[in-house]
Amino acid sequence: MIGARREGLALATLCAGFFMLLLDSTITSVALPDIAGEFRLTPSTVLWVNSSYLLAYSVPLLVAGRLGDRYGHRRLFVGGLAVFVLGSLLCAVAPGATWLVLWRGLQGLGAAVMTPQCLAIIRTHFQPPRLALALGVWGSIGGVAAAAGPLLGGLLVDTWDWRAIFAVNLPIGVLTLMASLILLPASTRVAVPLAPWAIALNAAGGAAFVLGVHGLDESSADVCGVPRVVWAVAGTALVVAVVFLQRGRGDAALLPVRLLRERSFVVASAGAAAAAFAVGSAAVPVMLAVQTERGLSVGAAALLLVPMGVVCIVGAPLAARGNNRRGLRFVGLIGATSLVVSIAATALLLAFDAPLWTVAVSFAAFGIANSFVWSPLSISAVSTVPAPLLGAASGAFNAIKQGGAVVGSAATALVLSAWSTTAALGMLAMASVIAVVAAARLSSDRGAQHGPVLRGEVVHGAGRGRGLSYPTANLRLDAESALPADGVYAGWFRERSWPVERPALVSVGTNETFADGERRVEVHVLDFEGDLYGRHAAVRVEQRLRSQRRYPDADTLIDAMRGDERAIRARLLAGDGRTRGTDE
Repeated sequence: MIGARREGLALATLCAGFFMLLLDSTITSVALPDIAGEFRLTPSTVLWVNSSYLLAYSVPLLVAGRLGDRYGHRRLFVGGLAVFVLGSLLCAVAPGATWLVLWRGLQGLGAAVMTPQCLAIIRTHFQPPRLALALGVWGSIGGVAAAAGPLLGGLLVDTWDWRAIFAVNLPIGVLTLMASLILLPASTRVAVPLAPWAIALNAAGGAAFVLGVHGLDESSADVCGVPRVVWAVAGTALVVAVVFLQRGRGDAALLPVRLLRERSFVVASAGAAAAAFAVGSAAVPVMLAVQTERGLSVGAAALLLVPMGVVCIVGAPLAARGNNRRGLRFVGLIGATSLVVSIAATALLLAFDAPLWTVAVSFAAFGIANSFVWSPLSISAVSTVPAPLLGAASGAFNAIKQGGAVVGSAATALVLSAWSTTAALGMLAMASVIAVVAAARLSSDRGAQHGPVLRGEVVHGAGRGRGLSYPTANLRLDAESALPADGVYAGWFRERSWPVERPALVSVGTNETFADGERRVEVHVLDFEGDLYGRHAAVRVEQRLRSQRRYPDADTLIDAMRGDERAIRARLLAGDGRTRGTDE
């Protein structure tokens, strides 16, 4: 755990890095005409300035998440950020189109390494109820970047030239890099022996899928003489084959199969893919419609997105409180439903030539979708995942989400070329219904407010707790899922036959005072005397009190435990009685 002030600064650092890489994926679209003019590129060739970034970003996400488990999430975040900043510098001074495309790929690679680490760091180091706020703020960054990209891009290109859109990353990136080294907490590294062949085949499959869906340009029906659909199907089959061949490796697999058996992870990933399908592309038909059909300039058209960005910023803390008070399903349904309604209403208004201010108001509801839909999906995706697999879960979640965005972009381009902007928006609205269905399948529990529930059998330990006048129940977990970060927590304990929970002091981690290197869960049940050995129990972890520490002697440890007990009685029992009922 990190202090509240440092927590806020760490979150701001993560958001700054995430905002920068998302901004870079939208800001360049404004500069493409100027780039094509300077380097005398055809429309299909200049698209590779964006396509190289997309390809390099989409393919390594799963591998990057798993590498974060092995080498540390902060280390990978810092490394990815450094690569991204270096790529930005090289793009800003690129002497030709080939070099620009190459360095854009380097930017995408750095972004891919960074992205999975954000969710893993937040899940590890932010405890309920602040976890929901952190994920709500982080999740809203996409909407803000979508609104800021065209505005900032137009301003930079008009004031200087296209190179400024890359140069602007340098001061922001360097400051974020310095803040990351100082503020981001280190994470536990897991010695996972990743198979090189699995990494190579997964990367090849991901690249084939993106090439098949996206193509070499907007109009090509094949890639290197092979139909795009063949590339996409072959790529998907290759990724599935890697998962199947590694099914017996357990947690050492690139994508552990047990993640795919977690209902919350699967539902959240499906919902994120559907939401990204629409969110990543909805602004394109709107901008095309108001520029080509209504005659607005690029800058004036971009101003229509400002209300959406403002609503997104305002909505983020509201979504976080909703997760805590009303549950993930409630917040997710608000976000997903707003996504459908905002896109459908905007399509109708554009079709009937409604005043532009009504289009801006309608699309502002898109900001509600952006601020409400991502945090419950992110919480659901990682809420039941054990700490050693957070990188794998985050990488897979982001890879699936990005896959939805890639397919959405291709589908939007196809409908735009065959029909109209209104038809494209209608297609995106219909696809968003899948996100509504997924949101309806999220847990209705206030899972962001309460910590995980640990279940297992009470077994014998070293017996030190009784000698310290704090007897503990050592819990042998049924499964390691949802095990929180090491620390001392306030919680609630219930043996299977008890009708109520009892307040408890919960310790997760190693006993550093007695040099015990085994990670375990130990529970001291307040105001209880009795034999619990062999009993099955559930422990609801709620508020974190402190990190694990090494004390010089037993007396100092006892004093700390007394302080922990006073904190529990103050936090859990004030006005709540000595026990409480449970819906577990």
